[in-house]
Amino acid sequence: MRLKYAVSPAFEALGIRNSVVAEMYDLSVVPTRNDLVLEKEASAARILEISEEDIASDSVLESYRSLVRSIGRSPKRFPPAAEKLLRQVRRTGHYPTINAAVDAYNLVVARTGLALGVHDLDQLDHRITFRTSAGGEEFTPVGGDKPKLIQSGDYVYADEQRVLAWLDSSDSDDVKVSTSTKNLVVVIQ
Repeated sequence: MRLKYAVSPAFEALGIRNSVVAEMYDLSVVPTRNDLVLEKEASAARILEISEEDIASDSVLESYRSLVRSIGRSPKRFPPAAEKLLRQVRRTGHYPTINAAVDAYNLVVARTGLALGVHDLDQLDHRITFRTSAGGEEFTPVGGDKPKLIQSGDYVYADEQRVLAWLDSSDSDDVKVSTSTKNLVVVIQ
């Protein structure tokens, strides 16, 4: 299935003019790979050497924080996904192990600081729209146990049924990548 994509004028008005999307087909998502385990260990060691000041002053992360502030939201409550991951690795000393696709994605997020969304393409409707929310939409983040309510003006991207990613901070649990995923879509903002 090939998806269609649209960007709303309100989304563009936030200054988000470019998103990169890649659809990948006929995949075999395995639980883990030895090469990823080694790369995660090496990356975690590098992350443990950086300071909190380095994270706080990172220009890529600051651009995401600035965008969150521009809509009246707190970057402490809605930190960039990369910042959350870096802090998690610093707190635990290691990356989480989910599956090979998500583990590889996490390495890219930590290395670049970019917001990447990865979703099971077969769980999506035919169109993804980058837009701001009218408010009142429910969203369950990956690993969340109950839905959160999205406020009016929050930036999201969504298919026709649900929000897929919220404030470059969280992806939807409804369409997360698992070992049963055969096709996926990667979104970089």
